[in-house]
Amino acid sequence: MIENNELMLDKLQQLLKQKKSKAFYAEKLGVTLETIYELMKHIKEEKEPEIEEVTTRVSVEKGTLESTRETTFDPQTVEELAKLHKIDLERYKISNYWSKLKSNGKFTSSIFATLKKSSDYTVEDFAKFLENYNPAKAAYSWKLLPDMNLETVDVELNIADFHLAKKTITKDTLLTKTFDYFSVVNDLVSKTRSNYNIDKLVFPLSNDFFHSDNYQNTTTNGTPQDVTVWYDEEYEVGFDILRNTIDFLVTQAKEVEIVLVQGNHDRTKGFYVAHALEVFFKGCKNISFQRHHSTTKSVVLGNTFIGYHHGNSCKLDQLPLLFATGKDASAFGNAKYREIHTGDQHHYMAKDIKGVRIQQLPSLSGDDRWHIDNNFVNSVRAGIAFIYHPDKGKIAEFESRV
Repeated sequence: MIENNELMLDKLQQLLKQKKSKAFYAEKLGVTLETIYELMKHIKEEKEPEIEEVTTRVSVEKGTLESTRETTFDPQTVEELAKLHKIDLERYKISNYWSKLKSNGKFTSSIFATLKKSSDYTVEDFAKFLENYNPAKAAYSWKLLPDMNLETVDVELNIADFHLAKKTITKDTLLTKTFDYFSVVNDLVSKTRSNYNIDKLVFPLSNDFFHSDNYQNTTTNGTPQDVTVWYDEEYEVGFDILRNTIDFLVTQAKEVEIVLVQGNHDRTKGFYVAHALEVFFKGCKNISFQRHHSTTKSVVLGNTFIGYHHGNSCKLDQLPLLFATGKDASAFGNAKYREIHTGDQHHYMAKDIKGVRIQQLPSLSGDDRWHIDNNFVNSVRAGIAFIYHPDKGKIAEFESRV
């Protein structure tokens, strides 16, 4: 019926130039509001609006975008404004907009948009992102074949307390820190593969890999930190470091298990990156993740039980009892050898408590202002690889220093 009433459509199009309410249009044409809505819908579908770009100004430094367009229609919703001004609503938030009817019957539409901040994103935004998210599959093109002349062992490669974005007195940068990390990983794997084939490789994750935990650049408990970059850049660079490391490790071992050891600097950020890595490597059958929300984790390599705890806010001498009576009690009791690996203190230490060997791992991180002020300096910076025989327990330990 509407399609056949060309006169009614023409009259409404002329009235639209007056930029009045829909009730005004209904009164002038002597029809109901519902009819006006149908007519306007038909006009919109019938004729694609003509758009002439006038100006667009973008400030990368301020994170702002200003746009002005001349068009034959007056946008009424945020979605229409975004489409007209070519604004990506996933990145920008439209803060203000203006519209003015010109003498030629066209409209001048102007908007002011700002880059979204973390506080602007909602749970609904994240849910929408997940609906269409399809992570790229990890692609490693080669795998080192075992040497039939070498013994096969299990390995733990542990780089604790990396503190990626920490501002050190030696002025380390993300680039130099990344180089140190890859160099140590490569050196430890090279030393191990020169002497053994690797069956299972355990790679503890987090353990204060990140220096800060949030937008405010504080630890999980709110202690301010001196950093070299903002929280988001540290996270993105850190993700790439860990992704590339795992991509390399899986070529060197038959199986790789990633174990999340939550630290006091990056408890939540460490969990997020572990989750992101698990999503990224989804489908890789020889990579597994142990990332549940707990300060304690454990694995069994051969007949050796290894418990993990960051080492903060506890007495190390009490950790054996914690593992012996907690959720890991069965594995702890059935093992022939028992070890507990911690970090936190940034220096190496080993002690034996009733047959349970506790090893506190060194850090790759340099000294910062806090360490200087409290005289915690000159610790050897290193990463360690532990070698486990299926029957004899730990038979070797390789160290790589920077």
